Parts: sequence; C-alpha cells; structure tokens
Amino acid sequence: MRLTLALSMIALLAVTMTIQAQSRSTNPVATIKQIQEAMISPSSDTIFNVGRAAPASDEEWLVVRNAAVILAEAGNLLMLEGRAKDTEQWMDLAGELVAAGNDALVAAESQDVAAVLDSGNRIAAACEACHQPYRDGGRAMGPKTVPDQPQR
Repeated sequence: MRLTLALSMIALLAVTMTIQAQSRSTNPVATIKQIQEAMISPSSDTIFNVGRAAPASDEEWLVVRNAAVILAEAGNLLMLEGRAKDTEQWMDLAGELVAAGNDALVAAESQDVAAVLDSGNRIAAACEACHQPYRDGGRAMGPKTVPDQPQR
C-alpha cells in the first residue's frame, strides 16, 4: 500500500512538473542583429575558414563542431515568436540555416573536410537567400557598389 502511494505521488509530481515546464513561454532577449553578430557571423566564419586551413587536431575539430551547433541553433532562435518576420518565407529560410548547420555538424563530427566545405556552401546560400529580401532589400550580398562618378 505504501509503495503504491509513493509511486502515485511520484507520478503526480512528474505530471505537475511536466505541465509547469510546458506552460512556460520563451522570452527572446537578443535582437536579430545581435544573433547575427554574436552567433551566425562568427560561427559561419569558422566553418568557411576550414577551406583555408583544415583542422589538424581533435581540439580544432571541436571548434568547428561547436560553431556548427551554434549556427544550427541560431536558426531555431530566428524562428521564435517575436523574431520571426513572417510565417512563410522567414521560417523556411531560418529552417534552411538549421539544416545547413546540421550538415556542418555531421561533417565536423566525421572530421570530413570536403563535407564541411559543402555545408559551408549551403550556409552561404541560406544566408544570401535570407539577406536579399530581409536585410538588403533585394540587393545581392557583398560590398555595395558605388555608381560611377561623372568626370569633371
């Protein structure tokens, strides 16, 4: 009888804790720009730099792996209510960042340089696809071009 009562109390406690955890909401703190500057840019740079110098040790591969984790999870952060610009294109593009970051994660865990570089191309494409409509007003990524100045 006591065992049944104890198990019932544990089950009730577990259900109560689950309900409380589910009833909490997220509270986004960082802006999209802050996520870009603190997480996405540095993490994508780490992945892109594998093309310049491949990781030579487990510790260096861990840095690449961690960058991929941050990049993938940054995509999830962009989808939170309060940050998502819309429920269609923004969510698809942020989801592509998650998928590309996950590709980089799998590649880094396998210590596969070619796969990391392939995932870097997918990351760059995801960034470009999002920046054009949302950040750059349709302009392609890269430096702004200055119109030719008339000769005096």
